[in-house]
Amino acid sequence: MNDCKLNIGDYTGMSGVGCTCLLKIKKQYSNGDEYCGEINDVGQRYGYGVYHWSNGGIYLGEWRNNTCTGEGIYRAINGDIYRGRFINGLIYDQGSRTSFDGHQYIGDYLFGRSEGHGTYRWPNGDNYVGSWMNNDRTGNGVYIWANDDRYEGEFLCGELHGSGRFQCSNGKKLEGQWIHGIYIKTSSSSME
Repeated sequence: MNDCKLNIGDYTGMSGVGCTCLLKIKKQYSNGDEYCGEINDVGQRYGYGVYHWSNGGIYLGEWRNNTCTGEGIYRAINGDIYRGRFINGLIYDQGSRTSFDGHQYIGDYLFGRSEGHGTYRWPNGDNYVGSWMNNDRTGNGVYIWANDDRYEGEFLCGELHGSGRFQCSNGKKLEGQWIHGIYIKTSSSSME
């Protein structure tokens, strides 16, 4: 099975747990896809294996009943790399995505989407730590720009939205309400 190695990172998982893996195979499919790994007694991908899609996508990790289920690494055709736990082919629970252009998300996933708590880093040095919903910054979080400007408060669909506090790197502060990224001056707002 030495020809089944994949050079996209280290893999740690439990090979063959909970199945009767009778055979390790290397199979070429008529559509050009290729699987190299373990199968169960009914011929399903089950256990540990590497799947190469003909379009360039690659999955290295655990399989259950012909689906990517368990710990694994997936490299998409655009070069993005997903690491973590997969259920029925989608990243789920804790995981990470590193895009080909340097963007990185580490945190919670639900059905392949950023959902829960996570950290996002941009190549320019900006960082966000906080709540995510449906692949967007939504809920409470902290955004720190590369120039050390900082916003701590509520977000909606990736925008400053709700109560929050903005502190500029020069020391100036704004505290109050934002609506879709725009500061709204109210009687309870404060500027320092």
